Amino acid sequence: MMLNFARLMRWAGLLAAVMAGLSMPAQAADLPIFDAHIHYSHDAWQVVPPREAVALLRKAGLRKAMVSSSSDEGTQLLVAEAPDLIVPSLRPYRSRGEIGTWVRDESVIRHLESRLSKFQYAAIGEFHVYGADADLPVMRRLVELAKQYRLLMHLHGDADAVERVFKQDPQARILWAHAGFAAPDEVRATLRRHRMLWADLAFRSDPGSGSTVNPAWRAAFEEFPDRFMLGTDTFSPERWWYVTEHAAWARAWLADLPTPLAERIAYRNAEAMLSTRPVAQSQAYPGTCPTVLGSKIGRLLQGDSLDIAWRAVPASIAVGKPFSIEFEVCPRGASSPIERLSVDAWMPDHRHGMNYRPTLTGQAPSVIRADGLVFHMPGRWQLVFEAAIAGRTLRLTEDVTVR
Repeated sequence: MMLNFARLMRWAGLLAAVMAGLSMPAQAADLPIFDAHIHYSHDAWQVVPPREAVALLRKAGLRKAMVSSSSDEGTQLLVAEAPDLIVPSLRPYRSRGEIGTWVRDESVIRHLESRLSKFQYAAIGEFHVYGADADLPVMRRLVELAKQYRLLMHLHGDADAVERVFKQDPQARILWAHAGFAAPDEVRATLRRHRMLWADLAFRSDPGSGSTVNPAWRAAFEEFPDRFMLGTDTFSPERWWYVTEHAAWARAWLADLPTPLAERIAYRNAEAMLSTRPVAQSQAYPGTCPTVLGSKIGRLLQGDSLDIAWRAVPASIAVGKPFSIEFEVCPRGASSPIERLSVDAWMPDHRHGMNYRPTLTGQAPSVIRADGLVFHMPGRWQLVFEAAIAGRTLRLTEDVTVR
């Protein structure tokens, strides 16, 4: 009896993932993953019911999954099943057949506006657009909606489309699906031009083979340690059965990278991307720390080129209770614009972060506020402040113990 070739390849991939998992360090095998490219479209609902789909994501060790679907009802089913796990993204498509037609269909605009008025999203996409199509009216309205609702755009297309979107909105945030299916050198060149561009590695087999990282991709990861992230791309129902083995395969090649870089690609970059808010490039910054917080400053973190003054609100942080952080970013020396800011927290001893994603309001040099932080268990936590200045990502941390 002849074996189905696709099934044979699936089992071969599973065996390779298992063998890679057996050979990797325990620390790498437990690496949390934020999968930034998951779909749960209408043809998957009956094959993989919501509860089973969530169980597969948890079995793969995912701490978060950014999900978009054709139609959006699939995403809402998963959000209802696991709001702690699913990060919703609004796809323009109401069915799979619209992938090639949506950008010329004005009814898509009404669909997007309707869904955005009813539900909360972290992003718009994944959507397919290439070249000059990015300048068509429907696409231009999508860019406007992303700006209005402060949403990331998950763009599947070529570098030309990416350039056109940034011309429409220089402050846009874009996740480049599949890293554009471009060669590492082209990806690096595009990332150099746009500091608010990230790239997912979904459905790419070239970043790593077995337990070794491709040298060309290693160079890209080292040049842009804060821009890459993982994705599975469950574009068809059968791809859902590949989520677990894909996670094992990714952990295997990530183990070939330094631990801080592996953690960034595995989950930290996706979390930072979604918590990042753009800061106006024209904003001038004083060379000394402003005194807006005055005597209310609780702590002062000092780095090699910037300081961060911060305090918790309320001052006493309790387990399981939401709190906020008010902070000032104080670059030293010559004035430089801050392109990107984020605040996060994790438990180094347990190697996991928060179950919640904070949101930032305000703008430097005034006080910035991060709302929605929750330390859900007692122990040593580490606050992480990141600021992108003059092409560098600067990171300051502070340990906080809650009991």
